[in-house]
Amino acid sequence: MSKQAYDANGSHIGTFDGEFLYGMSGKIALRVDGDEVYTTEIPCKYIGVYESNEARRLDGSLLFRTEE
Repeated sequence: MSKQAYDANGSHIGTFDGEFLYGMSGKIALRVDGDEVYTTEIPCKYIGVYESNEARRLDGSLLFRTEE
């Protein structure tokens, strides 16, 4: 079951299925592999970490958080 995803302002931005963050349009926005967050453009870039239902950039800023 997908979780709902929210940005740092609390706005609903899409869903997260445990591997992919899908934007509101249904397009894949980010990929999570274990606790590592990557862009989806080729070549994929490592941009942050995912833990405790939060994805954070390498600088510590919030990419998205998830809720059931």
